[in-house]
Amino acid sequence: MTRSPRGVLAALPLIALLLPSPGATTVPADSAREIVQAERAFADSVRSLGVRDGFLAWLAPTGVLFKPGPVIGIQHHHQQPPGWSGLLTWWPVRAAISADGKLGWSTGPWAFRRDSTQRQADATGQYLTVWRRQANGTWKVILDGGVSHPAPTTADPSLSYSNPASTPGLGSQPLAARKSLYQADASFARVAASEGVPVAISRYGADDLIALREGERRMSGRAGAQSALAGSEKRATLMSTAQHIAASGDLGYTYGTWVTGDAAAQDSSWYVHVWHRSPAATWRLAAELVMPMPKSK
Repeated sequence: MTRSPRGVLAALPLIALLLPSPGATTVPADSAREIVQAERAFADSVRSLGVRDGFLAWLAPTGVLFKPGPVIGIQHHHQQPPGWSGLLTWWPVRAAISADGKLGWSTGPWAFRRDSTQRQADATGQYLTVWRRQANGTWKVILDGGVSHPAPTTADPSLSYSNPASTPGLGSQPLAARKSLYQADASFARVAASEGVPVAISRYGADDLIALREGERRMSGRAGAQSALAGSEKRATLMSTAQHIAASGDLGYTYGTWVTGDAAAQDSSWYVHVWHRSPAATWRLAAELVMPMPKSK
């Protein structure tokens, strides 16, 4: 079983789309709207050019897709045949940007229809995309993944923004800032392994945390995610394999392996964590995406 660029199970001949998630309460700076504009332009490209060429137009040279593990997106899509039928749509409902205006992310719902005229979607889910401003000023996708879930029964939330705390001097020591990001992810992992994932979320999650799981609708808010996961997730072993941070030191992301149970080969996933600085300059988990590997037959 394979997965689409947005992490959607490919039971359908599709490559998934991007949609942003629900909402924070703060008002964004004008620069944060650039993430939303880029996301919408990306969706328009996929709709008009097809998945292969649409993704090739918007992926950064080293941009990562989860298929289901991380691969270089441009290499992956160059190997795909051109042309694509059906309608893939998505839109952002949550977005954020770093204080230096060079790193951002968005999340939200996607839907796929085999026939563009049909009313009901054949597949639905959620995506998470991380964006980086390039040297020429354009935005490109540097990470993209997602999950599928049953069709929603309620309307999607309005577009909203999360704002990392921009404290002077956060990016003045790049190595120390990156180390602090790694340590935050490692601390989350220690609690997830010893006390359980819901406890780790309660301890490190932001108030407006977004949590995405395969087969589950978007979970919003730290308390909501903790409650929703209390009955389904216990302990997990996380190992970070990559960490990236904005030069301003206020926004970063990590990803790696996520294992529950004893047989890692049979029960493994990949995770993506997006971290924001809080007003106290500590790291808080703003978004969490967990994408399961296909089970061995």
